[in-house]
Amino acid sequence: MIIDAAVYLGSWPFRPIEGTVGRLARLVRSSRVSHALVSQFEGLFHTDPASANERLLKSLEGKRSLWAAPALNVRMPDWEHHLTALAEHPQVRAVRLAPGFHGYPVADARPAILRAAELGRAAIVQVRFQDERHHPPVSHMQPAPMDDVVALAAACPRARVVASGARLRDMLDQAEHIQQLRNLWMDISHLDGLACVKEACAAVGAKRLVFSTCWPFFYARSAFLKVEEAEIPARDREGIMGRNAEHVLAPR
Repeated sequence: MIIDAAVYLGSWPFRPIEGTVGRLARLVRSSRVSHALVSQFEGLFHTDPASANERLLKSLEGKRSLWAAPALNVRMPDWEHHLTALAEHPQVRAVRLAPGFHGYPVADARPAILRAAELGRAAIVQVRFQDERHHPPVSHMQPAPMDDVVALAAACPRARVVASGARLRDMLDQAEHIQQLRNLWMDISHLDGLACVKEACAAVGAKRLVFSTCWPFFYARSAFLKVEEAEIPARDREGIMGRNAEHVLAPR
């Protein structure tokens, strides 16, 4: 079983990147991915992501291998109503919160994460999306501090929280705290360097990691290679590639 916990549809506004359902379906088939968790690029940039989420859900209708992680902006006054409505869709397995894009402190996501837990859905906190050195001058999104994400998960023990886009350095700096939590996972999309997955396993434990490609922003093959070259036990590899995400994303 392979579960990709972060892929995207739509357009990235600053580079010619386009995620389409057709291309994603081909990627899923060619990579033998069982399920992919899909968000919409535009949901990160729109102040009100409702229309982007509507397009996302419409695009995924009838596609059983594709799950949805719609964006949620807690700055919108109707975020709770929107979250409740999203949770009624069986393909919605999580919501994606992007403090750096929508301009709020990580701690402000707490009510939404608690509500998502009540609705049986996981919450994904976007730590970063790209190297800050490559941000266009007109749009510099601050990364979400990893210690704030860890504190948020610790404050919401009944919630399932995934930190998306964390670097290896983020994990190493917070390793002791991450190990103590049983409701926080990290996707591997932004791990970089030789043996990065092996180092992450040593730091936070293989059970804390979920596979993700961040396609089409990154080449999907690179994520597979990171796991393939890691010298880790087969059981840990199987957990990272699918079993961990299956547990995190199962509706409750």
